Amino acid sequence: MPSITPEYGSFNNFNIVFVAQYYKSTNQNLINGSNDITFDLTQPWNNTGGYITNTNGTPNFTVVIPGLYQLEFCATINANSSTWNTGTNKVVSIDITRIGIPEVVALGQTANTATLTNYIQSVTSSFYLEAGDIINCRVNCSYASNTPNVAGVTNTFDLNTFFTWKFIK
Repeated sequence: MPSITPEYGSFNNFNIVFVAQYYKSTNQNLINGSNDITFDLTQPWNNTGGYITNTNGTPNFTVVIPGLYQLEFCATINANSSTWNTGTNKVVSIDITRIGIPEVVALGQTANTATLTNYIQSVTSSFYLEAGDIINCRVNCSYASNTPNVAGVTNTFDLNTFFTWKFIK
């Protein structure tokens, strides 16, 4: 009977997974319009391999090694007693800027949310990235009163707002 235990004796028989997850330690206040989200914490299991880099506390992720990636962004938005502007969708997106090309690719998800309510949105996609591409996670909202925020970590398990990438090929 064949073994179900993988062969780890040789590097060639083991697929190394390059993956990283970033999240927030504190809430980030939002302004009307587009907001770049910053991340200041990383998972201890991150294995970036230098594929995508990020300076802690900044919104830009820079692709170093091109390839097919799976990207995921989840944002928890606290209304903080804000009155959401009616008729304006709430948007979360992963925006990709390619050097030398004026367009930005936005992988996004929209929703219309009742006023004064917290909400959670996420977006995920597989996308071929080139070296030098800049990735930003964005929240776009419109409100009339108080200041909503993107939630930071609640405890070690409930991350609330996070960005994860995984190198596929």
